[in-house]
Amino acid sequence: MAEPTLDSLKKCLDSEEQSDKLLQLPDDFYVTVASYAQLLKRTSSSSSSELANRLIAKQLDLLASMVRDLVKVRMRKASSQGAVSQLLPEERYVCSMERTYARNLDSFTEAVASGQPSTVELQRKSELARSTTVRFLKHVDELVGLDLRKYGPYEPEDLALIPAANADLLVASGEAVEVIPRAKP
Repeated sequence: MAEPTLDSLKKCLDSEEQSDKLLQLPDDFYVTVASYAQLLKRTSSSSSSELANRLIAKQLDLLASMVRDLVKVRMRKASSQGAVSQLLPEERYVCSMERTYARNLDSFTEAVASGQPSTVELQRKSELARSTTVRFLKHVDELVGLDLRKYGPYEPEDLALIPAANADLLVASGEAVEVIPRAKP
């Protein structure tokens, strides 16, 4: 993909959907698409026209939708053809997360169906113990975590380690963003 545009991304998606085999994408495919999205965002922030900003937002929505569809098509083909190794590294990461989800779902379903409440309780405790670091975007009053401990109050830019389930709710409501620690070299 020499010059990333929505049109070139759509052509790539269409080609992948029409082909029986997994197509070869450039190694920097998703980096290039992300750079294009970044360019759109910069254009939006420098534009004073509300209409132009809405059009750019729509383009970004289309881009996200096409990338999601492309990854789904490629993962489905790679899994059915035993060609997961031919996916780009970013796609393999997503694929590994999907496999982890499927294993966890199978394990949980089997535990419930087999009448193993101790396994279900262990999974419950494990989830309650999982914490995530978030950066607050807005003021948030004191909250009670799923572990029944009190957290907060928080101001914008505060960082906190809170139960992951609470973090998910705060992120979904736009009150915080998850802080992903960098891997150590």
